[in-house]
Amino acid sequence: MEKDSILDIITSNRRHIEFTKNQTSKNTMIPNLLPNFARFRSAFCIPSACRSEDLERILNSTLLHFGKSIGLTIYNEVFEENCSVYTEISWNSSDITFLIMLGALVSLALAATVYEERFNVEGGGIFQVVVQSFSMSNNWRKLTSCNTMMASLDGIRALSIFAVMLCHFGLTNLTLPYINKKDIFDTSRRIEYLPYYLSSLSVDSFLLLGGALRTYNVLEKLERKKFFYFKDVIQRYLRKFKYFLFALIFPYLYFYANRLTPALAVTIAFYATIFPLLGSGPTWFQDVGVQKEVCQENWPLNLLYVNNIIDPDRMCIVQTWYLGADMQLYLLAPLIVYPIWMWPSAGKYIIPVMLALSSLLTAYIIFETDTTVLFVSTFEDDKLASYFKWIHYFTPSRLFSYLAGVTLGKILSSIKNGNAEKTSKEVFYSSSILSTLALSVILYAVLQYISPDYKYSLGQSISLGVLIKIVVTFCIAWIIFVCETGHGGRTNRFLSCRPLQFISKLSFCMFLTHYIVINHLNGSTRQPEYFCFIRQTYVMIGHCVYTIFLSISLHLLVEAPSRALTKNIMTK
Repeated sequence: MEKDSILDIITSNRRHIEFTKNQTSKNTMIPNLLPNFARFRSAFCIPSACRSEDLERILNSTLLHFGKSIGLTIYNEVFEENCSVYTEISWNSSDITFLIMLGALVSLALAATVYEERFNVEGGGIFQVVVQSFSMSNNWRKLTSCNTMMASLDGIRALSIFAVMLCHFGLTNLTLPYINKKDIFDTSRRIEYLPYYLSSLSVDSFLLLGGALRTYNVLEKLERKKFFYFKDVIQRYLRKFKYFLFALIFPYLYFYANRLTPALAVTIAFYATIFPLLGSGPTWFQDVGVQKEVCQENWPLNLLYVNNIIDPDRMCIVQTWYLGADMQLYLLAPLIVYPIWMWPSAGKYIIPVMLALSSLLTAYIIFETDTTVLFVSTFEDDKLASYFKWIHYFTPSRLFSYLAGVTLGKILSSIKNGNAEKTSKEVFYSSSILSTLALSVILYAVLQYISPDYKYSLGQSISLGVLIKIVVTFCIAWIIFVCETGHGGRTNRFLSCRPLQFISKLSFCMFLTHYIVINHLNGSTRQPEYFCFIRQTYVMIGHCVYTIFLSISLHLLVEAPSRALTKNIMTK
């Protein structure tokens, strides 16, 4: 009994609830985001002539002798894929192709920048469009310019991307070696670590913004009856539903080619080619090398935006599950927006009914899968794996937040067109107080839920899962509504400030690149560190700085040029 107690202490009571045997890239989720407290890992430097079986045999003979002295059976597993040999970098054809493509992009951007600076580039010809699209000075001016239309949304987006980065940074801490790793469980009781735990709620704000902007843009186009592609063809053959089809089909093609895919494709190519060649370490293969295999295998799922529902356990670039969910909801939005626009009186009932149904759907998913609604490191591995598959990645589980965004977009469109009723000060004050109180209650419930002392309850998970989405999305939507109706005051000035607008324009590239920094840092770790708040803050700030620099490069070389080119082509 004493030995069991000791093992429970040194494994933080997770030795019976973690997947500790035969963890290889073939039978675990990729990347492996599950906590690692019950597995003891060591790194050894041995002659390259030795094989993994040799090291395993030597270690097991030593551990067996040591275990007998204390009454335990101890054995070790060494997998070939975890072994690496120092050799000169070997470039294959895929690596060289990517480097050539990258060199061509850099050369084109530099040439376009120099040409634009020396000559006055005017006109709408193909050459002028290409020069203006790839000019880094031109794209930098756009990046640093200020937006005056719905600027509060930029601030929310910027804060949300920082929260996403913080969430992923904190999540990977559970897999890293620390001298005092058990102290991580105590962080849920300390107020300075509160942002780490609450950052997981930031995804709902992204979906809210996506739904709001999608609805706002679709309604504006439906009102103007102005569309850009296949207009004559659709008008000739389809009359009654022509505007609806434009709003449904064209934005997908435009959004697919313009906003997401080029930068995403370049990032996938980086993961699948040269990234594993840029470092080394005891866990380099698990953190970086395995991603190359998965990206080479499943990259079509990413570019089709179905990676969150097809083979989600082997996902290329784990955070891109959100892009799949967002694209699927993006296609769904016109099916909801069109009836609201066509029959305004019925729209007053359509939206509440759909919000209620989506809440019931969330409750049903939690009930059917019997899973947690938040990532809690004290829960069993099978429950956490189920959480990622059915709650975190699964699009229907995210439907409520997007529908809340649809509601917000409809309200913002009505305000712009002068169709909305004025809100009294009493309503503003009472709603602000109500949202603050509701958010405080939910945050308290979240802290109780993630506490190491909490015992899982399905009923509480269902209640919390539904209420989190309702309260968090309502509070964020209320902040945006207050700011856009001129009542935001200092909050609106903060959310609309130039630095946050700059980060907002970089947010997509930061979303794509921040895991590169995390994976490189974790994979190259060669010795345990001491876990403390000061060190975590220091590393997180450095992580943000590196991510911003990477994002600026990706934005200037890929995202901004592809957006400008697509815009010019589609509007001709």
